Amino acid sequence: FATERTVGAVERLSRGKEILEQNGNYEWLTENGSFVILNNGIEFAATYFIMLLVLFFVGGGRFFSMDYWVRNAFMR
Repeated sequence: FATERTVGAVERLSRGKEILEQNGNYEWLTENGSFVILNNGIEFAATYFIMLLVLFFVGGGRFFSMDYWVRNAFMR
């Protein structure tokens, strides 16, 4: 499952942690979370977009979902 890109990310992550521990205030930098490497955050953006799309069309409840209002508009 690991590709060259993921292996490279693991190497960069460990090297980045070493650099931060040697040259920076590592405790302060990581007090609210760990040091990570992301692919520009596109995974989070895509995940939240899909979740909001599903919520918009299906999961808002009777009066808050779009399918309820579309059905009522076409049934009149």
